[in-house]
Amino acid sequence: MKFEIHRVVLKSVATATLISCMALQTAPAESPAASPSQAIDASIVGEEIAVLTQAPNVPPPIKRSHATKVIVKLEVKEVVRKLSDGVEYLFWTFGGEVPGSFIRIRQGDLVEFHLNNHQNNKMPHNIDLHAVTGPGGGAASSFTAPGHSSQFSFKALNPGLYIYHCATAPVGMHVGNGMYGMILVEPKEGLPTVSKEYYVMQGEFYTAGKFGDEGLQVFDQNKAVDERPTYVVFNGSVGSLVGDKAITAKVGDTVRLFVGNGGPNLTSSFHVIGEIFDNKWKGHESQASAP
Repeated sequence: MKFEIHRVVLKSVATATLISCMALQTAPAESPAASPSQAIDASIVGEEIAVLTQAPNVPPPIKRSHATKVIVKLEVKEVVRKLSDGVEYLFWTFGGEVPGSFIRIRQGDLVEFHLNNHQNNKMPHNIDLHAVTGPGGGAASSFTAPGHSSQFSFKALNPGLYIYHCATAPVGMHVGNGMYGMILVEPKEGLPTVSKEYYVMQGEFYTAGKFGDEGLQVFDQNKAVDERPTYVVFNGSVGSLVGDKAITAKVGDTVRLFVGNGGPNLTSSFHVIGEIFDNKWKGHESQASAP
């Protein structure tokens, strides 16, 4: 069995460096899409709705050989879900789960991004995609109150795997409540075919109660400032990748893992016990020669 890993990390989110990958064009909140003369060049052919998936699933590889307009519709939801056995937590999410929905596009695509903040939410939110060059990686164009939507556009210029997260102040609180995910920009030549692809992100949760204290837990700001997480988990909950939730492969399969660290504070030293990665790339490194 062969493994390869693509890794991207967001650490100390308040001072995270923006990785330049795309050019940003903004539109006012709830405004119509930009006209062709404003946003689309001759290389953009047609349009499609982005397929978004929840971890550990990944959208299917891109088969087309041309750039297109990709419409991404992502909704912020504040939801109570299981953190551990007997423990619930009010997660702030992109798409209803932690980590947020996986976004997959192609180098050269024009992305029309719609961020909706569900009407039942209590907080304003936005999105900072580390794959966007522009004000706050899109954050300045996407600050959205509950019950409203915002829209902006950007063109994917360089391939890579990138974090996205909420950048509404206090940023550490929004990220610490689960507001992070990943966006993949495939190179023009695509990625080599593999048997399986999976999406894994590490994250921390700072609860007022101790580890294992049952009931609905709330965010503890003092623990977060002191960098003392109650839970450090993969994919938003204890046991998310074991038992009947385990990711699987057969002998001889080639497995590609997209691995990220939402933080907001701790480093991830991800590894697979009993296996050795054949290849490893950091988020923005070339992936064209992947096996």
